Amino acid sequence: MAPSFSGHVILVTGSTRGIGRAIAEALVERGATVAIHGRTLAQVEKVCSAIHPGRTIPVSADLSEPEAAGLLVDAVFRKGGRLDGLVNNAGAGRAVAFRGLKLEDWRATHRLNLESAFVACRRAYSIMRRARSGSIVNMASLAAHGPGRMMGADYAASKAGLISLTRSFALEAARFGIRCNAVSPGMVETEMTEGLTEENIRNLAIPLKRLGKPEDVANVVAFLISEEASYLTGQVIHVDGGQFMYG
Repeated sequence: MAPSFSGHVILVTGSTRGIGRAIAEALVERGATVAIHGRTLAQVEKVCSAIHPGRTIPVSADLSEPEAAGLLVDAVFRKGGRLDGLVNNAGAGRAVAFRGLKLEDWRATHRLNLESAFVACRRAYSIMRRARSGSIVNMASLAAHGPGRMMGADYAASKAGLISLTRSFALEAARFGIRCNAVSPGMVETEMTEGLTEENIRNLAIPLKRLGKPEDVANVVAFLISEEASYLTGQVIHVDGGQFMYG
């Protein structure tokens, strides 16, 4: 049976499309009230109506300004009355050669991918400590475990930093009953992979011989958030069709 989140309030950042939306849908299907986040409230409200108007909370924030992440967590806690889970999914990146990477672009990637997650974790920590429970999942990437390959060095470094943050947070928060894990997806069917041909996919040498689906990632995130994973913290789960076996 799928884990139940009845009565739980969970924030999923970057959840109006792609993997984030699939995560939100999976959690709502399992009974959670999910805070749907995006940059514009109109788009968020549209997604909430499509998923489940009664079990979604629309929230908007521009996480390219990391301080907004703390305000976002506060808004969800205020509207939902509690905060049982946080999924730091919001992020972005692009393929760029190292020689063409500018410092301002490096900093912008880290603000969105790493610093906003840090601020959200820190604020959620203060709420979850009082409840002495809670679960956080940070969305990393296969790129975090080696050279960026199809993504830039800024993206790879920000996601590697997110894995380190996950482990540091997990170690400190464990004594308060709070867990923190990370998920590293490989190539998933999203807007970022729309241009890939069948030949491109074969050349990726994915052992399971297909791209992942957003639902593949969402199911793992739902498990990690749930009490069924109550003895897992500080872990990184690869959802990549077996690509990480190559290192």
